[in-house]
Amino acid sequence: MPQGELLLDTDTDATLQQVVQQALSEKSPSAIIATGDLVHGGGTPVYRRFLSIIAEHCNAPLLCLPGNHDLAAEMREAELPMQSLTLGTWSVVGLDSHEDDVPKANIDAAKRDALLRHWSEQTVRFALLATHHPLLSIGSPWLDKDRIADPESLMDALIAASGPQFAGAVFGHAHQVVQGHYCHRPLLGTPSTAFQFLPRSEKFSTDQRPPGYRWLTLDDDGHIHSQVRWLN
Repeated sequence: MPQGELLLDTDTDATLQQVVQQALSEKSPSAIIATGDLVHGGGTPVYRRFLSIIAEHCNAPLLCLPGNHDLAAEMREAELPMQSLTLGTWSVVGLDSHEDDVPKANIDAAKRDALLRHWSEQTVRFALLATHHPLLSIGSPWLDKDRIADPESLMDALIAASGPQFAGAVFGHAHQVVQGHYCHRPLLGTPSTAFQFLPRSEKFSTDQRPPGYRWLTLDDDGHIHSQVRWLN
């Protein structure tokens, strides 16, 4: 939101700064993944404000994914980094699951083909897929209707693809902790840096959980370890 404005009684600008400060007090990341819904109105200046908050505290590589509340043209105008990351023996490959002004995930044949081509071009051993919408059911009908359709087919294609080994995925959108698996690969939903949704709710409902974030450790043997932290 524009600085000074509230979303569901939350100053999202302030909570983002607090989350970044707390996380960086714990350790220094090799990279940061922002899993979408980076702003909620305000246009290009608010995206630039988001980028300045991150840059003020940390110079680690950043991957920004567009969420259903984001506008791709404004993200590009603000020069948000949206390219895949290479971290040692790993790639973090972004998949744009959004369509401007549409809540539902949109991964058409062109996006799928582009992902598989890009995946095959990676020269590392392992890769983590990063996207906005969930790759599995989270048990909340009002959210599940908008998740990525037929995610198993997409992940099967990545498992079979040339290039790095598909080691797991991370996503946003759900505003809660999600921990699932597909073929022994972790599928990890990260909490919001603003407010959380009530798990397994039939309709829109917020939770009392504070802002949060997720640490990921990418091991040299292809395993992913993760820990969720909440704002003190």
